[in-house]
Amino acid sequence: MTDPLSDSEREWLAKLDRPIVLAVTPDTRPLEFVDAQGEYHGMVADYMHRVADDLNIEFKVVEPANMQELLRLAEQRKVDVIAAFAGNPANTDFMLFTNPYLELSTAILANRSEKEPLTLSVMSEKEMDLALPKGYDVLSYVEKFYPNLHVQTTYNYLAALLHVSFNEIDATIISLPQASYFIEDKGITNLRVAGYTDYRLYYRMGVRSDMPVFADILQKALDSITPVERERILKRWVHLQQDYLSALFSSRFIWYIVVSVASFTLLAFVAIIFWNRTLRQRVNERTRELKRELQDRTRFLAALDQAEDGIFILDTDGILEYVNASLLHLTQYTEEEMLGRHISMLRGKAHPQEFFEDLWRVLRSGGVWRGETVYVKKSGEEISAEVTATPVFDDTGKLINIVELIRDVTEQRKMEEHLKQSQKLEELGTLAGGIAHDFNNIIAAISGYAELALPAVEKGSRVQVNLERIQQVAERARAMVHQILVFSRRRKPEKVLVDVSAMAEEVLQLLRSSLPSTIAIKSELSDGCTVMADASQLHQVVMNLGTNAGYAMRTNGGMLTLRTRSTQLDVEKAKLTGLPSGKYISLTVEDTGEGISAQNVRRIFDPFFTTKPKGEGTGMGLSMVHGIVTSMRGHIAVESSEGMGTRFTILLPYSSGEQEGTSFNTAPITRGEGRIMLVDDEQDLVTVYSSALRDLGYEVETFDDPSKALDAFRNAPHQYDLLVTDQTMPKLTGDKLAAAVHVLRPDVPIILCSGYSDAIDSISEGEGGIRSVLLKPFELKELARTVQILLRRSS
Repeated sequence: MTDPLSDSEREWLAKLDRPIVLAVTPDTRPLEFVDAQGEYHGMVADYMHRVADDLNIEFKVVEPANMQELLRLAEQRKVDVIAAFAGNPANTDFMLFTNPYLELSTAILANRSEKEPLTLSVMSEKEMDLALPKGYDVLSYVEKFYPNLHVQTTYNYLAALLHVSFNEIDATIISLPQASYFIEDKGITNLRVAGYTDYRLYYRMGVRSDMPVFADILQKALDSITPVERERILKRWVHLQQDYLSALFSSRFIWYIVVSVASFTLLAFVAIIFWNRTLRQRVNERTRELKRELQDRTRFLAALDQAEDGIFILDTDGILEYVNASLLHLTQYTEEEMLGRHISMLRGKAHPQEFFEDLWRVLRSGGVWRGETVYVKKSGEEISAEVTATPVFDDTGKLINIVELIRDVTEQRKMEEHLKQSQKLEELGTLAGGIAHDFNNIIAAISGYAELALPAVEKGSRVQVNLERIQQVAERARAMVHQILVFSRRRKPEKVLVDVSAMAEEVLQLLRSSLPSTIAIKSELSDGCTVMADASQLHQVVMNLGTNAGYAMRTNGGMLTLRTRSTQLDVEKAKLTGLPSGKYISLTVEDTGEGISAQNVRRIFDPFFTTKPKGEGTGMGLSMVHGIVTSMRGHIAVESSEGMGTRFTILLPYSSGEQEGTSFNTAPITRGEGRIMLVDDEQDLVTVYSSALRDLGYEVETFDDPSKALDAFRNAPHQYDLLVTDQTMPKLTGDKLAAAVHVLRPDVPIILCSGYSDAIDSISEGEGGIRSVLLKPFELKELARTVQILLRRSS
C-alpha cells in the first residue's frame, strides 16, 4: 500500500516528543465518550484509534465538562485536536478543520401511540410539539424552516426522549446512533421511528491553527479509510432496527387488520378491562408523580451542576455521593475518582482532629456549620475555602446526608496576607523615619568631634588612625541609615560611581565572619567594574544573594563564588535580556547548595514567596533584589537545578562617571569673615558646628531654641550675615524659622540642615531665603565650603 504522507510530513511526525492532546466533545454518546475506567469509546473513537494506528502516534484524551470549556481549552492551545466538531467552522478562527468524515441522517422518534407516519411538514401543519435540546444547531434549523412547530427545549437528548416516552411531547429529532444508544442503555421500549428529516449532522476534526501540517496529515489519514470500514464502524454502534420500527406505518392495510383484531379482542375481554380500570388509574397517577419527580430532580441537578460554588453530598460515614462540575474543576479530580471515596481525600492537614469532631457535632445536632477550612487539589496544592455544611434528615429525624457548599477564597486570603505585610513595611518605614533624625544627629556629632580633633594630633600617630576609623565607622552608620530609609521608601536612592569589585570584596569580608567553616568562599574580581548606583542598595543586593547562598549550603557545606567582570552585549544577546546593547558589568553569585526546583524558580522573585520555614524568611529579599536591579536599568537571571546549586547573574550598565552625576565644587576652604546665627536643638551639634566655623574666623552666635533665635534676629536683623538652622526642632521648624527671617531681611542667606524630615522633599533651594539644604551627617568641610560660597555671593 502506498504511503499517503509526504517525506516532510513523516519527518514532522517523527519529531513529535509528546502525545497529541485530544478533546472529547461532551454529551455526544455514543459518538465518543470516556467510560468509568478512563477508556475512550464510541463511533468517533473507532476512527481516532484507526488514525492513531496508521500514523503511529499516541493520543492523550481529555474530557471537558462542557462545550464552553472545550472551546476555551482549544483557544488557549491546551488541546491539539477536537475529534468530533459539529459546529460552523467559519465561527472558529483558532482551529483548522478537515473535511466532514462522518455524516449522520436524523430521524423523527415518536411514542408508539402515534400510529401515522410523520414528517416535519405534517407536524407543522398539525402544529404538533417537538422536543429539542438547548444549544444544538437542529433547533435553529427547525425554527427557520418550520416556524409553526411548537418546540419544547430540554436539558439534553435523554430528557427529550423521556418526554416523548411519557407522551408529554409528540416527537423529537435525533440521529440514529444516539437514538439506538439511549434506547438500549435506558431500556426505553415505547418509541418508534416515525419518519426522517432532511437535516444532517456533519462531523469533522478540528486542529490547532498553528499545526497546519498535522491538519493535512489527519485529512490524508481519514481519506485512507475505505467505505467498507466506515460502514462497519456505523453498524457496530447502530443497533436500532429501523425497518422493524417503521413497519407499522408502512401500510395502512396492516393497520386496518390490526384494528379489527384488537376490536374483537377488546369485546372478548371487556370484563377484564373494566376490572383493571381502577388499577390503571392508580398506575397513571403514580406515573404522573414519577414524571414530576423526574422533572424536579432534573432541574435540581442542572442547577447544582451550573452553580459557581463547589457542592458535594456526603453520607453519614463521610463518603462522597455527589459532586458538581465546579468542585471537579476546583479540585482537578474526575467524577470517577471522587465518588465512593472518603472526604478525607480532600481535607488538608491545617486542622487537628478536634476541628472535624466539632464540625460533625454541630451537624448531628441539626445545626448549620459555617467556617473556613483547607482542601487539597489532586496536584497537592492547598486551597482556602469558606464552607457552609448543612445536615439532611429523613422523615424519622435520622441524619442521612451532609450537603457542603465551598467557595474558593485562596486568592482573597493571599491578598489579605499581602496587605498585612505591606502594613508591616509601612510601620517599619514610619519607625525608620522616626529614629532617622535623632540617629543622624548622633552620627553627625561623632563624626564632627573626630574631624575637629584630627588637626590637633600628630600625623601617622595611633590617635590619628583611630580618629579616622571613627569617621569611617560613622560613615558606615550613615550609609546604614540611608539604606533603611531607602528600603522604607522614606528617601530616594543616591546614585554615585560605585566600584562593584571593591564593594563585593567588602561584602565577602562580612560573609566570612558569618558563614560556617564548612562553606568555602572564592572570589574572581576584575578591575574597572564601575557603575552608577546607590552604594547601599547594591551592597544590600550582594549581601542578600550571598546570605541566601549560605543558607542553601548550611547542611552539607560547599563553595560560594563571587565573580565580577565587564562584558559586551551585542544586539542578539541584548534581545534575550530586554536590555539595550552596549558595555555592562556582570556580577555573579554562585553556590553548590541544594538548588531550586523548576516549579519554584518561576516564583522566587514574587513578593512574600519563600521556601524557608515560618519565622526564617519573609519572602521579600529576592523581590527587593529584583526591584533594585530593575531600578538601576539592569537585568537579573537565575540558573538552578535541584542538588546541583544555583547561579544568580546580574548585568548593570557600565559607567566611568565622566558623563553622569554632578560636578562638585572643590574650591579650597579659606578663612572668612562674617557673623553667623547657628540654631540647633542638639547641643553637641551646636558645639561641633560652631567650633568648626570659629576656627575659620567666623563669629558664631548659637541658639538651641528657635523661638529665642527668632526674637534675637527681630531685635537686630542687620547684625547677622548668614543663618544656619536645623529643620526638626520643637516649637518652630527650620523652614518656618527661615521664612520668618526672610520676611525680616530677604537678602540674608540661609542654610537648612536635616537628619530626616517628611517635609524636606518639598523644600527647594532658593525658596524662602533657603540657599542650600544639607542632609546630616555631613562633613564639616562641606558645611565650611557652603558657608564660604554663600557669603561670597552675598557680598
